[in-house]
Amino acid sequence: MTALAAKRPVSSEYIDGAVAAPLPGHLGKPPRPRHLLRAAAGTLWFGFTALYLWCPVHRFPPAQPFHGSRWYNPYATVTAATAWRKVNLHAHARAWSGLTNGRGSADGVLRRYREMGYDAAPVSDYQTITRARGADPSSLTAYEHGFNVRKVHLLAVGAQRVDWLDYPLLQGRDEMQHRIDRLRSSAQLVIIAHPRLRQAVTDADLRALTGYTAIEIGSSFGRSESAWNVALDAGRPVWAVANDDTHDAEEPNEAGRYWTMIAAPSTDAHTLVAALSSGQAYAVFGHDGSADARLTSLSIVGDTLTVAFAGEAANVQLVGAGGHVLAEVTQTHGARWTLPCDAGWVRVVARTATTRLFLEPVLRSESGAMPQPRATVAPTATLVRRAMAWVVLLLAVVPWIGRDILRFSRADTMRPRLALRTAA
Repeated sequence: MTALAAKRPVSSEYIDGAVAAPLPGHLGKPPRPRHLLRAAAGTLWFGFTALYLWCPVHRFPPAQPFHGSRWYNPYATVTAATAWRKVNLHAHARAWSGLTNGRGSADGVLRRYREMGYDAAPVSDYQTITRARGADPSSLTAYEHGFNVRKVHLLAVGAQRVDWLDYPLLQGRDEMQHRIDRLRSSAQLVIIAHPRLRQAVTDADLRALTGYTAIEIGSSFGRSESAWNVALDAGRPVWAVANDDTHDAEEPNEAGRYWTMIAAPSTDAHTLVAALSSGQAYAVFGHDGSADARLTSLSIVGDTLTVAFAGEAANVQLVGAGGHVLAEVTQTHGARWTLPCDAGWVRVVARTATTRLFLEPVLRSESGAMPQPRATVAPTATLVRRAMAWVVLLLAVVPWIGRDILRFSRADTMRPRLALRTAA
C-alpha cells in the first residue's frame, strides 16, 4: 500500500477502486430547533390569516326603528290560565376533565334546579352537549359556544351537534354573523350570552347582527339591559332571557337568581323553543328561585296597552327607545297607557322589593307580524376573500415543501464526485 493510500480518510467511500469525496457537512445536519419553531410560528400565523379570510362578507340590513300602524304583541294569546314554565338555559357542570370552570355533575345541577321548582334547566357546558341521566329524553339541551379571547359566547339551544368553528382572536361582525348563521343550522335557537362581559359585543355589532333569538340581559357575570335597548333601537326583534350562568350550582349566590318564564303548555324541547321564539316569555331577577310577582296578561287595543300582574304590588314602568322611562305607576297590580304614535317599540318592567320582571317588547310593524331582518352573504366579496385565503395557505405550505425541494436539489448538484485512485 502506498503512503497516499494509507492516508485516505476513514470517512471516504470506495467504489470500484475509486474514492468519493465526503458530502458537505451542512447538508447532513438536521434543522435547528430555532428554525423549526420559526417555521411553525409562521405556519400558524398563515393559518389564522386564512381562517379569517375564509369568513363570508355580509351585507347587513340598515339600522332603522320599527315602524307601521300595527303592533306585534308576543303576549296576545296569554291569559290568566296560561301555564308558565320556569327555565334556566345557562349552567355549567364539571367538564373537559376539569379544564373548564365548572363544578359538580350534570345530575347534581339538574337536582339542584328541580329542588327550586324549575321546569327545565339544561347543562350548557362549553362545546359539549350534556344531558343528565335523570333528564327526560325530550327535554331541552344547550351548550355554550365559543373559545375566543374576547368571550364572544353564544348559547346554542336545542342543538343536534356541536359546531367547532370559532375565530379565537379578534372578532368583527362578519365573524360573529358567520357563527350565528352556522349555529342556526345546527341548533333551534341562538342566544348572545353576557354581551357586556369584556365588552364582547359592541353597540355597533348589536345594531348590525341578525338571526339570533335573544340576549342574555342578566346573569352572574353582569347585566346587559342596555345592550338589549341598542338592538331594539336598531330594529332588531330580539327577546330578553335571564340565566344564572352558574359554575357551581351548590353555591347559594350562583343558582336561583336569574331565570326565564316561558308560556308553554308542556316542558318538552319543541314546545319551549316555539314559545321562546315567538316572545312568549319574560326575564326574572329574583332570589333562590322565587319571585313575588308574575305576569297574568298584556294586551293592546289600538294604541292602548294594558298589563296585569299577580302577587305583590309592584312599581310598573313603560320603557321606550334608548331605555328611557316613558311612564310609571307605583304600588299597583296593573297599568294602562296610550302608546306614543312615534314609538317603534315599548316594553314593561315591574319591580317589587325582591323581584324584577322584564317583559318582552311590543313592536310596530306594517302587517302585525314580527319583523324578520336578515343579513345576507355578499357572493363576490366573499369569493375574493376566499381566493386570498387559498393564496395564504399556499404561502404557508410552500416554505415546507420548498425547503425539502431545495435540500434534495442541493444534494443532487453536490453529489459526491468520484476521484479515481489507483489501488495499492
